[in-house]
Amino acid sequence: MAILANIRNRPIYLIMIIGMALFAFVIGGIFKGSNGSNGSNIGAVNGEEISSKKFSRLLEAQKNNRNSSIQKVKTVWNNVVREQVYKDALEKAGIVVGEKDIWDSMITNSAIQNDQRFKDETGLFDENKLKEYIATLQDNTDTPQGAAQWKGWVDYEASIKSQLEQSTYNDLVKSGLVASLKEGEREYKSENTSSDIDMAFVPYSSIKKDEVAVTDAEITAYMNSHINEFTEEANNAIDFVKFEVKPSASDIEAVKNKIAVLITDHEEWNNAAKRKENVLGFVNAKNNKEFVTTNSDISYSDKLYLKKDLPTNVFDTLMTKQVGFVYGPYRDGEYFKIAKITSKDGEESVSSSHILIAYKGASRAKEEVTRTRDEAEAFAKNLVKEVNKNNFADKAKENSDGPSATKGGDLGFYKQGQLAKEFNDYIFDKNNKIGQIKLVETSFGFHIIKIDDKKTDPGLKLAIVAHKIDPSEETESKIYQDAESFALELTNGKKIEELAKEKNYKKSSAKSIKILDENIGGLGNQRDIVKWTFENDNRVGAVKRFDLENGDYAVVVLNAKKNKGLISIKEAKSKIEPILIKEKQATLIHNKISGTTLEEMAKSVNKPVVSSKEVSISNATFKTGGKDVNVAGALLYVKEGDTKVIDGDRGVYIIKVTKKNKAYEIKNFSTYSNNLTNNLKNRSGKVYDALKENSEIEDNRALFY
Repeated sequence: MAILANIRNRPIYLIMIIGMALFAFVIGGIFKGSNGSNGSNIGAVNGEEISSKKFSRLLEAQKNNRNSSIQKVKTVWNNVVREQVYKDALEKAGIVVGEKDIWDSMITNSAIQNDQRFKDETGLFDENKLKEYIATLQDNTDTPQGAAQWKGWVDYEASIKSQLEQSTYNDLVKSGLVASLKEGEREYKSENTSSDIDMAFVPYSSIKKDEVAVTDAEITAYMNSHINEFTEEANNAIDFVKFEVKPSASDIEAVKNKIAVLITDHEEWNNAAKRKENVLGFVNAKNNKEFVTTNSDISYSDKLYLKKDLPTNVFDTLMTKQVGFVYGPYRDGEYFKIAKITSKDGEESVSSSHILIAYKGASRAKEEVTRTRDEAEAFAKNLVKEVNKNNFADKAKENSDGPSATKGGDLGFYKQGQLAKEFNDYIFDKNNKIGQIKLVETSFGFHIIKIDDKKTDPGLKLAIVAHKIDPSEETESKIYQDAESFALELTNGKKIEELAKEKNYKKSSAKSIKILDENIGGLGNQRDIVKWTFENDNRVGAVKRFDLENGDYAVVVLNAKKNKGLISIKEAKSKIEPILIKEKQATLIHNKISGTTLEEMAKSVNKPVVSSKEVSISNATFKTGGKDVNVAGALLYVKEGDTKVIDGDRGVYIIKVTKKNKAYEIKNFSTYSNNLTNNLKNRSGKVYDALKENSEIEDNRALFY
């Protein structure tokens, strides 16, 4: 970067900057404490602190994980919290996972039992060998390697204990999730009891929405009574302008001109000789590899270039030229290139079909293949006598064990080296002609191979000189100054929308940034920006320029800060308003209903009475009002001859049960109680979520990472 280059050229500035940074770090440590956090704890679960030392050690164990740093932090945090939540739950239940439990779990672990180190001469697991191994590890902790191995084993035992604690508690809960026969009976009767009814239906839409306006106070009251549904984490919002450090038009032209000079012979200044000297151009260069190595930003490659490897117009033009011709400069992505033809060649590919006769133990042989190798060989040798180019496809469909059987064995075109060596050597042998059939063995089994076609794709051997199109130092400095000036004007009171429009910059926004986020739409992984938005000293309107990882800049304005709590009325309105409107519509409909009989009630709301037969939970469709399982379920508790007003999904139902159709009597309800039990046990996976929800969790991760 140009700015860093300027600093390097003025070492006194660099020393001053480092000195001030160290001073700020020391002073910051005095006033803020270790790591800028409240003590050395990463958090706590039910009062049990999680030390940053322990957390860092667990995080170090994730170093081979390919996830981002913050994702690793989240993984370790979730594991630690889960472990502590279960530990507390077991303590409250009076259950202790002891050393014997851990040992028993360990020696029954398949990984331990199958480990060759712990087997005797007969190949069986030997518990004493495992004990000896552990004792040896414990005795050899006087070296860093030995200490690390022992620590690894201790951590392994701890992980077994943690898993055992979790499975023990889950099994305990699961064992209590049993439905009684009485519950099974109730389930059976609920499913198989139906009602014949007379009814009237009043849709909610009969009440106009302007009659049931919902106020902000009512929305707030609903949110407060359903607080878990409408609570959000602390989150911030930013506006930003991104300044991409990319080459200007003059930078692009300069790179193009610089590489163009290399094509023909030219003069260059020789600093050692203090004079201009004539230099051979690419056209006349005798050693193309040396020329590329000396002048190119990309290493020399001896590959064969096909049409797909080059811009279409470049390939087509070069195919019309002679060896030694130099084409360019031409732009290819972030580079300007000149290409010299060193030879013209082609790439051969062969199309073939095969009938695979696999045997048990061959590579990728299916489980249903049971023949031995000798049986497979004998079968293949007999079959090859019957096969010819006319019946090959049919024979492949009938006999091949390969996935290409459905296509008559057709494999299509393959290039040199893409198939098994024996297969490859046969089809690419110059002496073997199209239509020829032969039996060949590979690790996959015996192949009856037919050569279908051969072709050669034209190609070129090229020596390519490439120069990357980078922004110049002047361009980098200008972009940096533009970003600095933009940030300064915002700091002095300008609005980002107005200023961006004035300068023809693109303003972008990012909302709902959470404290442990790392990715910002439009900017990518920018953990530093996320942390900055949550710093206590920063207020809405704060401005800062950030150096992005790819060398670009972003000028960021903190647009909003929201503490943990209820979401805004505006955000909640679309979800809550329809619920409250329906409730109000139902109330107004109820107020209009009068009378004691169904007929009187229906008349009061000017609706006809209709009948429906055998309405049940499994047959919950009404003649008017459509399907409504909740209303059908409510009918189970309405006695024969009674009339009930029930609020449904689409409107209010006025229903009289004219007949109760009882379920057929059966003697055993175990099938239904077992189904209920299975459903309950399937929900046991929610145990941890319930335990976590009822735990007190303090999370200080954002202060450390």
